[in-house]
Amino acid sequence: MPLARIRQYPLVEPFETLQDAEEALRKLTAVLQEEATKRTEDFRTEHIATLMKARAYLSANQTNITDTTWTKVLLDSESYDPGNHFASYKYTVTVPGSYLIHGQIRVDDTDLVADKSYTGGIKINGTTYVVCSEIIPPVGGVLPTIPLIGIHPLDVDDYIEMHFHHDAGNNNIDIYGAAGGYSTFMEVHLLST
Repeated sequence: MPLARIRQYPLVEPFETLQDAEEALRKLTAVLQEEATKRTEDFRTEHIATLMKARAYLSANQTNITDTTWTKVLLDSESYDPGNHFASYKYTVTVPGSYLIHGQIRVDDTDLVADKSYTGGIKINGTTYVVCSEIIPPVGGVLPTIPLIGIHPLDVDDYIEMHFHHDAGNNNIDIYGAAGGYSTFMEVHLLST
């Protein structure tokens, strides 16, 4: 707000009546409240843009995933998390709004079985899968990647986890993890409140 707008209500000059002084003070108070509200909204917008985002990844292979069982992916390292939202392998929401959730799970090809289902999912509050994606590789010896992406409304204290499931017929399937987080990861960004 330009300073000139505030100066249009002279407080140092004498007023002809007490009512004139009260009116000038009321107008000045309204202008200052409007400015304070705008600055608070600007700060909130900047705060959200800066802090409501994170990226976590699996730093080493998660091994021997049990057949036909949904298993939490243990995202144990972070690329960024300025608001400290990732802990215990999950992202916890502190500002309600619509969130972009993006991730991928890469399956290690060592014990991969062709023509079997490998599924990844994004789970909210330990109960509801909001995104699921399945791949069925036609041959072994490939490094299949399961993409996961969605936009979802979330409330304060909701939490987001990534899970994996397979029906390869053995308990030897591994989720591929690596330093730098390029293989298995999850990113969460607040889009709007």
